[in-house]
Amino acid sequence: MMMKKMCIGLLIGLLIGNLLSAQETLTNDSINCFVRTDEVTVKASLPKTKMKGDALVTRIEGTVLQTAGNAEEMLARVPGMMRKGESLQVIGKGEPVYYINGRKVQDASELRRLQSSDIREVEVINAPGAAYDASVQAVVRIRTRKGQGEGWSGRLETKDEQAIRYDNNVFTASADLNYRHGSIDLFGGLNYQYLHLDRYVSDREQYTYTPQTTYHQKGRFEASEQISQLFGNVGANWQIDEHNSVGVKVERGTHLHNHFQSRATDEFFRNQALEEQLTSVSNYDRRHPDSWLVNAYYNGQIGKWEIDWNIDHYQSGNQTDNDVEETDRQGTRQLTSMNDADNRLWATRLMASHPIGRGKLTLGGELNRLRRDNRYAISYDAISDNQSTVKEDLSALFAEYSFPLASIGLLNMGLRYEHSYFEYQDLMDKSASLKRPTDHLYPSLSLATRIGLVQAALSYTAKTRRPSYQHLRSNIEYISRYSLQTGDPTLKNESSQNLQLNLRWRHLSLSTGYERISNGIFDWTRLYDEQGTVLFYMANFSRPLHRYILFANYAPTVGCWSTSNTVGVVKQQLTFELEDPRTASGQRKVSYNKPMFIFNSNNAFRLPHQWTVELNSEFYTRSHWGNAELLSHFWNLSAVVQKCWLKENALCLRLSVDDIFRTAEQTVGLDLGNYTLRQTHNNGSQRTLYALQRVNVSLRYTFNATKSKYKGTGAGQEVIQRM
Repeated sequence: MMMKKMCIGLLIGLLIGNLLSAQETLTNDSINCFVRTDEVTVKASLPKTKMKGDALVTRIEGTVLQTAGNAEEMLARVPGMMRKGESLQVIGKGEPVYYINGRKVQDASELRRLQSSDIREVEVINAPGAAYDASVQAVVRIRTRKGQGEGWSGRLETKDEQAIRYDNNVFTASADLNYRHGSIDLFGGLNYQYLHLDRYVSDREQYTYTPQTTYHQKGRFEASEQISQLFGNVGANWQIDEHNSVGVKVERGTHLHNHFQSRATDEFFRNQALEEQLTSVSNYDRRHPDSWLVNAYYNGQIGKWEIDWNIDHYQSGNQTDNDVEETDRQGTRQLTSMNDADNRLWATRLMASHPIGRGKLTLGGELNRLRRDNRYAISYDAISDNQSTVKEDLSALFAEYSFPLASIGLLNMGLRYEHSYFEYQDLMDKSASLKRPTDHLYPSLSLATRIGLVQAALSYTAKTRRPSYQHLRSNIEYISRYSLQTGDPTLKNESSQNLQLNLRWRHLSLSTGYERISNGIFDWTRLYDEQGTVLFYMANFSRPLHRYILFANYAPTVGCWSTSNTVGVVKQQLTFELEDPRTASGQRKVSYNKPMFIFNSNNAFRLPHQWTVELNSEFYTRSHWGNAELLSHFWNLSAVVQKCWLKENALCLRLSVDDIFRTAEQTVGLDLGNYTLRQTHNNGSQRTLYALQRVNVSLRYTFNATKSKYKGTGAGQEVIQRM
């Protein structure tokens, strides 16, 4: 009863912000949470986090994090990670690539389907080495609990998210089944989503300056969308013996319905005189959007060689039809456009490891072959139709060697070589076609050591970021009479040099780093014609961007209270001399140097009778990111109540409220010298762009928790994401 009173007292203390007295009790690493009822004693130990090389490894099984909901909800409370708006990020490194039991996660919804009760441990790597694609900035590896027994097992789950202010609703339902007989697993699953997103409203205002004219456009953008989509997968796995297994998996995704409607109302001024009032209504319909992914793998051991081999075939395609009705002072006109895209990819990856001396040598290679066909047509004389083909071959070889240095620590050295051949064929304008072969070396080096009770890891990595294929197109797409969008086939890859230091002592983690980015890829604009039409595109920065990070995370557990608190700052340095005819010299210095301060706190209370209560907060200050400025603070306060029943918490009901005070919105600005933009209500994630303030209810039932032994890791996933 004393512990029960302590839990209630801590909860009240948190709600009123009095955390100091609670922190004074954090002196014992082995505190357990005992809750006595009339007949039952519930015992949960602390989540244990340690550094393993340059990775943070957190045990989930048997800790309070085991009841944190799904994997996505649990990962926000794992040391080394944080939630930023609608995305999960590795602290200071952005969104990671996920692996589950060595298999690369291709569908983000898989994290929402995986339950924290199924997870054994989580490994967070913020400086991945040569074995990973050069574009991968961070990796999260999830290892699940080993399943026992044979026969049928599965999970049924449904979830409904309802916005508080608007008629926005997201409904999902999923079913996963597994049948095990001896060493063979047969598995499959279905996931259905219905999204009704309504009344997203954004106000925007932009200025374009020339020596003779100032163009000023202001207005409101409203949008709604209805989507229903179905994803399914089937597969088989054969555990040949203790060390060898093979398997195949097929995933299919399709949109049953996808309709997007937008309405833009704008006033257009020339030298402060109202010149035009324009209303544009667009209706987008996506025809036959679907995807196929086939993965086959072998994972095993031959002699002292550990081998992991994967091969993928991926294809996707969709056709988007857009009907536009524009009304101005002269009347109404109709425009139609069509964009048809088809992608096909073959990829394979082979990795082999062998002990050499006191260390371990890892060798491997990758091969990706992509073809993308795109066709764009529009009934607008000022813009030409376009038909193009993109071909890209990427081959890579990598080697890593890790070995202990006497009295110093564990040293890991890696080198990755990548050769790519990019070919862009403009089938309607041969002069716009190009071929571009490139060769790059990406070294990596890390040292993990211990200084007394402090674990430390120092690492250096060279990375890249490749533009999406949408940004590499040459055709111009119509947004409105005064707004057009295009790509650039000559866009270069972004490259970066990263230096990172991680420290850990007991419950406290410290991470600091420096990143130098060359050929940075960011939004840019230019004037398209003398009527003031603006052309939007992506461009490479001519100057390097310097970015510094410093984060501290404190994640203790006291009794039934588990908390993870992150404080950090991200500071960048970037200054340009940009054209601005408003100045006497025609140039103006524009700096993007404002730092972002971050304060996140996740708190969970494990109460009697399988009740869990959470109170979580994320806060970000005004700042610069790239060449964009966040003009308002962002604060999202959320609360969760969860109740589980039956053996091993087989049935769970979870209720949460996000953005309680309606403060999780941001206003964004651009300053490009002769062009400025201000846009409100920019939440960042398309799926929940319309309303972050919402109530979520989910119900999950699990029976006979036997897990699939599938170990396919996937190949070519970076290319798939760029599609």
